[in-house]
Amino acid sequence: MDLISIIFGVFGGLSLFLFGLKTLSDGLNKVAGERMKNMLEKLTNKPYKGVFVGAFTTSVIQSSSITMVTLIGLINAGLLTFTQAVGVMLGAEIGTTITAQLIAFKVGIYYLPMITIGFFIYFFTKDKKYHYIGQTILGFGILFLGMSIMSNSVKPLRSDPNFLELLKNFGQIPLLGILAGAIFTGIIQSSSATTGLVIAMGMENVITLPSAIALIFGANIGTCVTGLIASIGSSLSSKRTAVAQLMVNVTGVLLFLPFLSQFANIVALTSIDLARQIANAHTIFNVIVTLIMLPLVGVIVNFVTKILPGEEIKIERGTRYIDKKLLNAPTLAISQASKEVDRMANISAKMLEMSIEALLTENQKLPKIVYKKEESVDELHDEIDHYLEMISSSKGKELTKKDSEHLARLNHSITDIERIADHAVNIAEYAEYRVKNNIKFSNFAKKEVNKLYKKVKSALDKSILSLKKTDRELAEEVLKIEEEIDMMEKKFNEEHMKRLKEGICAPTAGVVFIEILRNLERVGDHATNIANAVLVGF
Repeated sequence: MDLISIIFGVFGGLSLFLFGLKTLSDGLNKVAGERMKNMLEKLTNKPYKGVFVGAFTTSVIQSSSITMVTLIGLINAGLLTFTQAVGVMLGAEIGTTITAQLIAFKVGIYYLPMITIGFFIYFFTKDKKYHYIGQTILGFGILFLGMSIMSNSVKPLRSDPNFLELLKNFGQIPLLGILAGAIFTGIIQSSSATTGLVIAMGMENVITLPSAIALIFGANIGTCVTGLIASIGSSLSSKRTAVAQLMVNVTGVLLFLPFLSQFANIVALTSIDLARQIANAHTIFNVIVTLIMLPLVGVIVNFVTKILPGEEIKIERGTRYIDKKLLNAPTLAISQASKEVDRMANISAKMLEMSIEALLTENQKLPKIVYKKEESVDELHDEIDHYLEMISSSKGKELTKKDSEHLARLNHSITDIERIADHAVNIAEYAEYRVKNNIKFSNFAKKEVNKLYKKVKSALDKSILSLKKTDRELAEEVLKIEEEIDMMEKKFNEEHMKRLKEGICAPTAGVVFIEILRNLERVGDHATNIANAVLVGF
C-alpha cells in the first residue's frame, strides 16, 4: 500500500470536493440567495416556520455554514431575533443532509459531462442568470469528481489491518469516532466534506456503519465551529445562536450515543447499499433531533440566555413609512418620505444626546448603541435618497410646484442629517478614548461642553421641526442660534487655553475637549443648512 498516494488522493479529492461545494454554493446563492434571505426575514415568526425556512434555504444553497453566517448577519442587522434564529438553525440541520443524500448516488460517471456543460455555460454566456446556473452545474461536477477521487484513493485501505482496526475501535468506542469527526470537521469547517469522505469510504466498503455513524455524529458537533467563529465580535444574540447550535448538536449526539448499535441496526434496514445507509443515518439523526428540539425552543432560548446573560442592544432598522406602491401618487409619497426624514433626523439627534452623555458620565454602553444607530441612519439615508430619486423621475407624473419644493428640501436635508449622525459617532469615539486613556475633564470643561451642547440641541430641534412643518420662523431662529454657537465655541476655546496655561487642564484632555467643541459646532452648521433649505424655498 502506497501511503503517500492514499494521503494525496484523499486530501486532493477532498480539496476538489470543498472547491466544488463552494462553487456550487456560490452559484446557488447568486441564483436564489436574495430570495432565500428575504424568506429568512419574513417567514420566521413561528419556530416551526423557521425550521421549514432553514431546511429549505440550506437544501437550496447546499451549506449549513452559509445559512449560519447569513443568520448571524441578519441578527446583527436587527432583522431576526435570537428565538427566530434558533428555529432556522434547527431547520438548517435537516437541510444540510440533502448534500449527503445527493453524493450517495453513484453518479461518478457523470461528473465529466457536468464539468464540461457547466464550464461552457459559465464561461461563454453573458446572461448573469445562466452564468450562475453554469457555475452551479460546474460546482456539482467538481464535487462529484472529488468524491470519485476520494473513493478510488481509499480502496487500498480495505486490506490494511491497522486502518481497519482503527475503524473497528470507532465502532466499539464511539467517542473516539465522534472526537475524530468533530476535530476534522472543525479544521476544514464543512460537515458536508466529512460526510462526503465517510460516504466515499462506504462506497468502497472500507468502513462499518457504526464507525461511520460515530464520525457523522462528530461532524455535527464540528460544524458548529463556523458559527462560533462568525459570532466573534457580533451581537449578543449572534453569540447565543452559535452557542445554541453547539448545545443542540452535542445534546443530540448524547441522546443517540447509548443506542448507537440499535440505531445502526435500524438504519441498515433502510438500504442494502452502505453509502446510502450512511446518508440515511445522517438524515434520520438530524430529523429526529430537530423534532425533539422544536417544542423546546423556548427552553433552549432561556437556557442559553442564562449561559450568556446581558441585555441585547435593540435597534430598529429599515424604513417605516415609505412604500413604492405610493409612487403613483407623488404628493402622498413625498408626505411619507417627509415622515421618514423626520424619523431619521430624530435618530441622529438622539445619537448626539447619547454621545454627550457618554462623554460626561463615562457610560461605556452608550457608544455601542450610537454605533448601531449610525448603521440604521446610513441605511435610511440610502433608502430615502433612492426613494426621492424615484419620485422625481416618475414618468407621466408631473409634480406640482409645492411638491417639487418639498422634494428638494428633503433631498437637500438628508445629507446634513446623515452628517450629524457622523459627528455624534465622532464624539462617542472620543468618549471611549477618554475612558480608555483615563483622561480627566475639569468641571469647567464639562460645564462648557454641556452648555454648548444645549445650545446646539436647541438649534437642531428647531431645524428638524422647521423642516417637518415648513416653518420659516423656526428656521430664522436657528440662524440666530448658530451665531451664538460660533461665539460660544470661540469663547470656550479661549477659556481652555487659559486653563492650560494655569495648569488646571491636562494637555491630553485639551485635544479631546477642542475636538468635542469642533464637532458640536459642525452639528450647528448642519442644523443651519437644514434651516436654510426651509428658508430658500427652492
